[in-house]
Amino acid sequence: MISPPFESVVCPIDFSDCSANALKWAAWLAQAASKPLRLLHAVHVDMPAYLTEQQRDGILTQWAAVREHAEQHLREWSAPNLPVGLDVVYEVSDAPPVEAIIAAAHRGNAWVVMGTHGRTGWRQVWMGSVTTRTIEQAKVPVLAIPPDKSVC
Repeated sequence: MISPPFESVVCPIDFSDCSANALKWAAWLAQAASKPLRLLHAVHVDMPAYLTEQQRDGILTQWAAVREHAEQHLREWSAPNLPVGLDVVYEVSDAPPVEAIIAAAHRGNAWVVMGTHGRTGWRQVWMGSVTTRTIEQAKVPVLAIPPDKSVC
């Protein structure tokens, strides 16, 4: 049998219905390939330059609690969509979403399985698309799962 050409599957999670659907696909692929599934949530906030050192320290202290809560929420939210026995790693990143996804994928020779919200036209242009930018910038395969596609 030929071994799959990836070491893990990265699935970015934004807690939407689209990412729940992509999670099912990512779990299926990871299980079929006997590879770990890495669930990633990016929580990024730009720190304004005008804040004092004391204000920045206060925000960073609060940010540590936010990260901890985000990881716990990721575990609880994803549990109903994960098969028993699957090796799952939970990651929370401070980087902007596209940067976080690409870094996670490149760090672990992973395939990315992510949902797409299906936005088109001016809405996509104005708001940008994390999926589109990830596909354009990643040097690994990215599987974009439309919101209306269920697991086979």
